[in-house]
Amino acid sequence: MNIDFNGFNEKVITMQADSTVTKPNQWIKVVSNGTAAQADANGKLVGVTVNVRSGYCGVMVNGVVTAKKSGDIALGYTKLVYTAAGIAQGTTGREHLVLSVTDDAVTFIL
Repeated sequence: MNIDFNGFNEKVITMQADSTVTKPNQWIKVVSNGTAAQADANGKLVGVTVNVRSGYCGVMVNGVVTAKKSGDIALGYTKLVYTAAGIAQGTTGREHLVLSVTDDAVTFIL
């Protein structure tokens, strides 16, 4: 690809991290007031951790991300969920604008 979407409208918020949040690049859901947890296929993706320290995490909630994908994902506005195998198209997820899909990755706007 000859273009780069990185940096578009990136926004990061600080949240309390529960015990499932341990490192950068974890997909996050909200489990209680201001508390982030590891996302799962039943929850809506809130964002991805950019850092984790002392019980808190920086969560990118807006911007363009590229992630490992699982299964077929349609371009355009598509509901996405987190799975252990990667980001997948789902029915319970939140719609995200999918910009690019390759054999093993998906690029989308949070």
